[in-house]
Amino acid sequence: MSDKPPRTVQQKIEQKRAELEYLQEIHKITDVLTNQLDDLDSKLEVMSDGAESAALVLSNWQNVVKSVSLASLGLMKYTSKDYETQTPLPECLGII
Repeated sequence: MSDKPPRTVQQKIEQKRAELEYLQEIHKITDVLTNQLDDLDSKLEVMSDGAESAALVLSNWQNVVKSVSLASLGLMKYTSKDYETQTPLPECLGII
């Protein structure tokens, strides 16, 4: 009977060592995951900034098309005879 208690204590020590190794591995994996999530966060911020810039360009694109259209309307007053002598250019748009 004196043989069983030390073996039980030894088994508990082995079990606790295994748990400690498992927890240390979880800690390492958690650190790696934390670093990857931080990297992902910074990349998402860059993508967000890029999306905002693209949205700004697209919102201004309608104004660009309107301006080109207005400038081209001046070409409608020319006839085919005007194109024979020289090529008419669109009207210049003034800065408002």
